[in-house]
Amino acid sequence: MKNQIIEELTNVTSTSYETMKSLGDINSSTLRKIADLQFDFINTIMESSVKQTKSLSSKTKTTDIFENSAEFVNDYNEKMTGFTKQSVEILTESRDEVTNLFEKAVTSMTASVKQSDKTTKASTAKPATKKPAKKAA
Repeated sequence: MKNQIIEELTNVTSTSYETMKSLGDINSSTLRKIADLQFDFINTIMESSVKQTKSLSSKTKTTDIFENSAEFVNDYNEKMTGFTKQSVEILTESRDEVTNLFEKAVTSMTASVKQSDKTTKASTAKPATKKPAKKAA
């Protein structure tokens, strides 16, 4: 009985460790993707700022400056929308991976508990007692 309990605890601990390790991998991957996206975003902002500054330095009319600024704002908005969509996709993918991971963990734990319950009931069941034979009259 003690060996069975130790085995059960070992299995549960191993399963929990693997689940947490997988969760850590998902989190690391998500963080890496978001960080890469942030670096791309900063790079894009810097490039756009330099491009806008160069473009504006050659403008002398107020209307040209406003037109040029409007173009850059529209371009910036499109890029921001793209980065936002990518961020949402990354986070949605991460959420789906975590959901699947926990669904598998719950299913595994449920199966383990049911198996443990069956094994425990079988090992603790009392053997049938023999009734004494009836005496002949």
